[in-house]
Amino acid sequence: MNRLPVLFIIVLASGLATWAAQQLQRLPLQKKRIELKSPSSWSKRIVKIDPRTKEEVYYDPNPRIELADARAGKYYLKWIGYDGKEKVVVYQRPDCIDVIVSASTTKSASGTYEYEYTIQNLATSGDYLNGFAVQNFSSTISPKRPSKVNDVIVGDMTSGPYAVDSKEGNWIRFATVPPHPKVHPGQIVRFKLYSPSPPGLVRCGADGGSRVMKGVGEEMPEELEASLDILGYEAWPSGYTVGPVDSLKTFSQSDRAEYVLKLLPQFQKLGWMTQSSSRWYKQNLNRADLETVYRHATQDFKAGHITSEVIAIIEGMKNQQ
Repeated sequence: MNRLPVLFIIVLASGLATWAAQQLQRLPLQKKRIELKSPSSWSKRIVKIDPRTKEEVYYDPNPRIELADARAGKYYLKWIGYDGKEKVVVYQRPDCIDVIVSASTTKSASGTYEYEYTIQNLATSGDYLNGFAVQNFSSTISPKRPSKVNDVIVGDMTSGPYAVDSKEGNWIRFATVPPHPKVHPGQIVRFKLYSPSPPGLVRCGADGGSRVMKGVGEEMPEELEASLDILGYEAWPSGYTVGPVDSLKTFSQSDRAEYVLKLLPQFQKLGWMTQSSSRWYKQNLNRADLETVYRHATQDFKAGHITSEVIAIIEGMKNQQ
């Protein structure tokens, strides 16, 4: 597949929600509310060898974590250094942002689906959006990875719970880099993927703020560093969106009806579908009346009863006939 450009746009979010999204209420990416605590125990550190006794002299590093800025998710990592002075490093949580993700698809005459993701860094966020990751189950994805297009880094994720795994699909990460401006609270950014595979329900995640910690000339106590492990990839705000899924290409009519039928409770929970619409689709999908479903979905989307994600999946099923 030819390499296609990644589109990204940062604009003020106010007033840009579509009328369909206004009638519904997309669920923000969810956080696990992980509490960061000081180490409960630690080892003393060797400060020197006594020249007279030749014995090791130890001291207490007293490692601890103190909240610096709750909204920005920043903490002071403190300990006593080898020189007897207090050392301080600033650490920022990856879940310092509040994010809503919306997605839409279009299919070209050549059969390629364009997936556009709009990531809204809400005004309630404590800092800028650092990056966005989306799952897929497709063997063919564009743009090429790793690559840098228009100040956007696009790459495969190979570690953490978003690792490339046969059971969990593949994960692609987008991140804007300088000189591109940061996506601050109240702004949005858009990214695009391309694939011949139709849209299905996939997971996504985002992180905010900076992962860089300014050094102080010595390593922090390992117990203090270990306390941060709980705020790895699994701490990212996460949720669902649509993405390429190879297996949907081979679904029969009954398979397609069953696939959407099983997703109805999830659609409603995510704020992608009204309760009354969910009841209607359940009734008609149980009869496997897909032609009626396809026609009704178009009307429902225009009326604001389903979001762009739902119409993408339903129209993707229609295109496989």
